[in-house]
Amino acid sequence: MSAELLPRDYRIRSQQMSAVYVAVGIGTPGVVLSVLNLDDVPAGVKLLLIAAVLVLFGWLVWASKRCATSIDLKGVRVRRFTGSRRLAWEEIQEIRAVPNPSAGMNKNQPRVISYVYDSAGRRVQLMYVDDNHVDVAREIGLMRAAWEELRGADWASDPQALARMERQVVREGRMMAGVLWGCGIFFVALVVVMVIVITGG
Repeated sequence: MSAELLPRDYRIRSQQMSAVYVAVGIGTPGVVLSVLNLDDVPAGVKLLLIAAVLVLFGWLVWASKRCATSIDLKGVRVRRFTGSRRLAWEEIQEIRAVPNPSAGMNKNQPRVISYVYDSAGRRVQLMYVDDNHVDVAREIGLMRAAWEELRGADWASDPQALARMERQVVREGRMMAGVLWGCGIFFVALVVVMVIVITGG
């Protein structure tokens, strides 16, 4: 990515933001009515609960719009639900797109997500740089080109950071294997129990 293509911003798609508005718009009256219909709860407590729900839903809408990944000549900035992180190009050890381990839990989850890794090998998820929002391979390629161009001629990878990144990949692989084995064992046990119940034995 040459400098003239910067800055770039990645934000929630308008269709997804509309879905957030709809969910909050439908959910708020339902929660408020549920709280108002609580028996044996003082009116003051009900008002506090309603206020807390309104604040929470308002925060979710605000945070969804605020979250973003931005890249410019200085580096990468990621604004998340609970804060933000800025990394200069020379601090970055790697930029990767990886399979999303939670993609199978919800059909709306992206299948591919992406991370930037800091000087210690810790990863920061790039908000909205996923296959629900962009062509991930293209955008990661552009980011990597910018990183290689702007990180400085004296930049060098840190072997300790790279080792930490690889350990993290191994841990996640073992965790996913454990989850799959656990699901398989549960399914087999469920079938055995059903056979025993059906056959009466």
